[in-house]
Amino acid sequence: MSEKLSGQEAPKINLNAPNSLSRALKPEYWSLDEASFEAPQANLEYADPSRFARNLHDMEPSEAGKFSLSYNRDHIDPRQQKLISVALTPGEYNLLLRSNNPKSIARVAMSRTIASKPIFDVDKRNEDARRSGVHALENKLHVMETYKEETIDNDLRIINRMIEASKYPGLSRGKETTMRTDLSWIMDHVLENMFDALKYQKNWSKEQLDLAKTTTYRRMFFERAKNQHIGYFKELMQVNRAYTLRKKALINDRGSSIRRELDKLNG
Repeated sequence: MSEKLSGQEAPKINLNAPNSLSRALKPEYWSLDEASFEAPQANLEYADPSRFARNLHDMEPSEAGKFSLSYNRDHIDPRQQKLISVALTPGEYNLLLRSNNPKSIARVAMSRTIASKPIFDVDKRNEDARRSGVHALENKLHVMETYKEETIDNDLRIINRMIEASKYPGLSRGKETTMRTDLSWIMDHVLENMFDALKYQKNWSKEQLDLAKTTTYRRMFFERAKNQHIGYFKELMQVNRAYTLRKKALINDRGSSIRRELDKLNG
């Protein structure tokens, strides 16, 4: 969002003053210049939350694009394969276990250990290899769980606060600093990650990506007749809540697979 600032002097801010979503979604609150957010009416589809949703989660695996992963939606009976795909950013894709079969990670670590150990002590070599496999899986699980707890869960808390605030946009939501921090995180992290994932799912060019961002922020800040911008923001947050919950479910699915494999190696 920083490249869209108008360059005019920002208003003085009292960080202890009460704040509301209605106030925080005013263009002048962020020193935004409407001329920087002009978008043809015909291109409003680039900012349609329902279209975003269809390309972010609950996709058929055959229809999913680059940097997406699938998981079994039926956690009650894993034998019932109801695979759905979730779009991810490249960073998230590299962070998570690529499939729900973690054996490959353990095998690579075990093979390296076996190759580096002398053959004459087979029992010790095999035990060292087993520990290497366990260590590799535990590290992957730790990375995924940390991302879930420190990023995904934090995203959900802030998104839920924004959805609640959109129900009564004029109601005070704590101090100025709280609303400003939350909305900054939504724009600079949550929405940017959404756009990053959509870019690869839709195979957008740079121009199409820029148009999607411009149109989204125009609807969020400048389409103010009958509070259309509030309704749009609420719908956008609801889409991101569903999307973030699917990412959490994907991580939980991969985590369960790793724990099952660890039980086998430790058994």
